[in-house]
Amino acid sequence: MKYVYIIIVLFFIQNVKATEIPLPTNHLFSTHTLEHEKIINTDNDDTLKILSWNIHMLPYFIYYKSKKRIRAKQIVNQMYERDYHIIVFQEVFHRRVRNKLARALKKKYPYQYGPANKKRLSLKTNSGIWVVSDRPLSLKATTKFEVATELDNKWARKGAMLFEGEFNGNIFQLIGTHTQGNPRIINNHQFHQIYDELIEPHHEEDVPVIICGDMNCQMKEKKDYNQMLKILHIENPEPMVDARPEKKGNIVKRTIDYIFVRKNKSKIKVAKKRKLLIGPDWKQGGKKIYLETVGLSDHYPIDISLTW
Repeated sequence: MKYVYIIIVLFFIQNVKATEIPLPTNHLFSTHTLEHEKIINTDNDDTLKILSWNIHMLPYFIYYKSKKRIRAKQIVNQMYERDYHIIVFQEVFHRRVRNKLARALKKKYPYQYGPANKKRLSLKTNSGIWVVSDRPLSLKATTKFEVATELDNKWARKGAMLFEGEFNGNIFQLIGTHTQGNPRIINNHQFHQIYDELIEPHHEEDVPVIICGDMNCQMKEKKDYNQMLKILHIENPEPMVDARPEKKGNIVKRTIDYIFVRKNKSKIKVAKKRKLLIGPDWKQGGKKIYLETVGLSDHYPIDISLTW
């Protein structure tokens, strides 16, 4: 029983400390930790590039072996090497790591949003959804999922955020989310919330909706996957190319992370959509934490290139 009290106290401490403070704009990681400080210029690009990535930054007292601060520095280096306009992160719960990421990425991504569903003096943490962008986005709405059943979902206020942005004169909407896995009835209920509270009320006939996140719904489970598409009103999603390097070790075959595009009547086109492997595997005591090759997280990132 004493362990239960210890966990409760730790939750309380984490959330009391989690009050956000303004971040200075002139502070990055020290230069010796940043291998690549040059910002790739995307001003003249005619392709909107978005990355979605669950980076496994749980609160500091949960799964300490996950090397959060070390991985954060490597993630920053990787993001400075790439030319994404918007990044939708999931599981960015760790306050100190999030603040370090925010400072380090501020130069390239000055517009930063979330995480949603934060509350002070609470035993629960936030949604973990954190979005950074090289251009301003307008936060249109958020939702907190009504039901959660598993312990690792109950301690977080999981939900979704809806943004509106503009790229080369074209308006688009963007949703970042992280839903619960089993039981499937809960997963589907959360998909219904996303549609009923974000997509449908803010529908614009010629404005596409880009949905990014960890959906916890396996593609190989066709019945569940097709039900997700039906609830979200997604028709004929473009195939995702597996761009992970071959012969890299034991690659996880399941797919639960996605980027979907609801085109509506817009002229948006999906030029490319990929499953990636970013960075080296992380280790504890010189040994890999996962038997599989996963890179800098326990999820593979997804990216998409869009044109009009």
